[in-house]
Amino acid sequence: MNMKMTMFGLLAAMAVAGVFTLGSCQVAELVISGTTYYDTEITTKDNQLITGRIGGQRSSNLVTGSKKISIKTDEGRKKIKSEDIQYMKLSRKGHPEKQQTLVYLDFRWPYTKKGQQKYIVRKAWQVVESVGDHLLITATGHSFSLAKDGSLVVTYSRDEGIKYCLQRHGDEGPIYFANSNYGKSSMRKAWQKYLADDSVLCQKIANKEIAPFNFKEIAEQYNPKK
Repeated sequence: MNMKMTMFGLLAAMAVAGVFTLGSCQVAELVISGTTYYDTEITTKDNQLITGRIGGQRSSNLVTGSKKISIKTDEGRKKIKSEDIQYMKLSRKGHPEKQQTLVYLDFRWPYTKKGQQKYIVRKAWQVVESVGDHLLITATGHSFSLAKDGSLVVTYSRDEGIKYCLQRHGDEGPIYFANSNYGKSSMRKAWQKYLADDSVLCQKIANKEIAPFNFKEIAEQYNPKK
């Protein structure tokens, strides 16, 4: 089975089951106390489920470039390579309804060289913003943490903002296409560029029937076969 198809199917099923709490990201620059732990569920690429808590070491911020995750389990602390993790779910104690899902995937930054589309590629932890049958939307910054009320906090460069990425079937990984500094007009143009193979959806966004930052609606409606 195609790995990309498997990822989309898995994330879509989780979304239907109500795993994700989306669209309520807090934006701040913040370091959480080193005594803070997050309830954690890790599903590895060989389908092992590892539960426990992460945090409590220097800072509870999860740096997006972290190559290993240290998790405190009932059997003791374990270190797992990020590249071996299929996805990871985090929540604050008492706030399971705001559980966040993160994936460690290639982050692809597009640029043009001699008229050809190329990409700068690096691995990064990304929070799943929304997922549909044909579209995955993620966000990344410098690090992630969870506020006392369980809401996601993203630290980021003020110049770059929170980076938004999308992955369509056929893409090698999430592609950067916009950031939180974009205005509504710029965001509409970004959607027109990257979702041009769904003219119906693009028209709805252009006509303001769908708000350009309504990632959930856009991911659910995107259908390149139209």
